[in-house]
Amino acid sequence: MSAVEIGPLDGVGILGAGTAFPERSFSNLDVLRNLPAHLHRRGPPSDEELQFVSEGVEQSLGLKSRAWAHVPGTPLAHGHEESTLDLSLRAAKAALADAGLTASDVSLVLCATSTPHRMTSTISAAVGTGLGARAACMDTRTGCSAGLFALSTAGLYAHAGALGDGVALVIGAETFSKVLPAESRLAQLSLGDGAGAIVVGKKASASLRAAYLETDGSLGRLITTDGALPPTEDELRRGGYLLSGAPDELLQVVPGKYLAAITHALTRAQVRPDELDLYVPHQTSATLIAEVARQVGIPHERAFVNVGAHANIGSAGWIVALAEARAAGRVRDGMTLGLAAVGGGMSWAAAVLRW
Repeated sequence: MSAVEIGPLDGVGILGAGTAFPERSFSNLDVLRNLPAHLHRRGPPSDEELQFVSEGVEQSLGLKSRAWAHVPGTPLAHGHEESTLDLSLRAAKAALADAGLTASDVSLVLCATSTPHRMTSTISAAVGTGLGARAACMDTRTGCSAGLFALSTAGLYAHAGALGDGVALVIGAETFSKVLPAESRLAQLSLGDGAGAIVVGKKASASLRAAYLETDGSLGRLITTDGALPPTEDELRRGGYLLSGAPDELLQVVPGKYLAAITHALTRAQVRPDELDLYVPHQTSATLIAEVARQVGIPHERAFVNVGAHANIGSAGWIVALAEARAAGRVRDGMTLGLAAVGGGMSWAAAVLRW
């Protein structure tokens, strides 16, 4: 067996959800205007030309805006810009409030991120302290799929009775704006900042019917920050701590990983694709979401898409989408939901749950 499969975990469900974003939002046009002038071979483009490109990005990928804590290409201002920790705490508090719980009810904190606020220690420990929770805390690092690895871990703890009368907080948070190359139009248009949190615990009518988790580290080069740690001045000058990789090859590989993860999870859950009431994937582009749904056999109208409002927010993507789908009335008790994500590393995961 080359991967991890779990479920069913009956009596385990999601009790609440919350989100958090930086205050500043940037449209496609804002991003394009912020790019260095030397990238335009024939001189500065006109507003009409930029508007044309902006509309093309929206039509082809579904991307409209994204929130950033930092403007790429400008000096970092730690202490004056929101961090991944700040966003995590806000989302966690919102999720607990939504569930009608307090920090004293939390037994486990699981944080998923690719952009932690510190090189050492864990962001989850800082979240636990910030909440005032006396909880076990640990981080999950599997790129954009990390939230599903964390959900599966939380589900197993809850099902085993390890949380006692408490709950688990699962948080996905990113501040990609702080590692975006100033000269990469694709990266800046594609990635945003934000956080999502869910409360996982005992819920008699619910079930984590199945989850599937797999990794192939040889594909980690497709999206990475390749600078070695601890940081050196040479690596900083080279840009070793900014996102890099092979985007064209990444686009070719990703759809197949989604298909594999979702197919395995559906098979284990004994659920047909057309039996899913809602499909809530990681939010990368409207095009990819639609194509994966088509290949799997999920009716296109059952795929929830909010990538236009936030762009790709990494490990927070499907968590934020789930929270917003629920707020929009798309998630109700008794529904069967499908979740999926592919992340750098490279790892891919999917889950089927009864709400």
